[in-house]
Amino acid sequence: MRRVTAVLAASLSLTVCFWGSANAAPLNLNDVVEDESPEQLCERVAADPFEGFGPEEWSHPFTRVDFYRALPACTEALKAHPDEQRFALGVALANVAGKKQEAAKPLLEDLIAKGNTSAMLVLAYISPESEAATLMKQAADAGNPNAMMLWGMTLITGKGVPKDTLEGVRLMRQAAEAGSTRAMLILANFYNQGVYGVGLNPREATSLITEAAEKGDPAAKNVLANLQAAGEGGATPQ
Repeated sequence: MRRVTAVLAASLSLTVCFWGSANAAPLNLNDVVEDESPEQLCERVAADPFEGFGPEEWSHPFTRVDFYRALPACTEALKAHPDEQRFALGVALANVAGKKQEAAKPLLEDLIAKGNTSAMLVLAYISPESEAATLMKQAADAGNPNAMMLWGMTLITGKGVPKDTLEGVRLMRQAAEAGSTRAMLILANFYNQGVYGVGLNPREATSLITEAAEKGDPAAKNVLANLQAAGEGGATPQ
């Protein structure tokens, strides 16, 4: 079965293809923190990959989830706090990272019934394309900025759904306005190339990159540094 990994990979490649690599320093999951509680360990080694700036590699969003440490820590944390959705999500994320998808699905489905948009995106990742598209749209409709970005990319690329470029770009703009820095970077790339009807506008591209960098996105900081270096070297940033 085809997955939504192609959509996720497209999101990343569109972000960095014109400005060089956007490598962030990897999180060292093997760090041992003295007196770290199961709750703290769970949140550290099973961090939600669809929150914040997103993972370094969108096509593999669970590579930073430490299955062997996350599963016991999150299970213990969930047992102590059965109503805390973040710990249930942590258990599900650990199972997905450990290739135990069937164990993850009941937890994800329960979280989705409670409106958890991150759970929708996690289940989308391990679902066939048609089901994944429905879940991404559901999360986008619920206001998740990264879901708007992913659903927008799905419509632009036509992966598992009829292609709708205009709606995809509209969603990308909406995601950027809602705070998704990755949507800002993707839009910046569109402006840099003048594709999908946005018009060629390198100035607007630079503005979006700068905004994303100011919000702390490590990929945006790298892209902006590359732009600035190119400008200082006498080249015109594209």
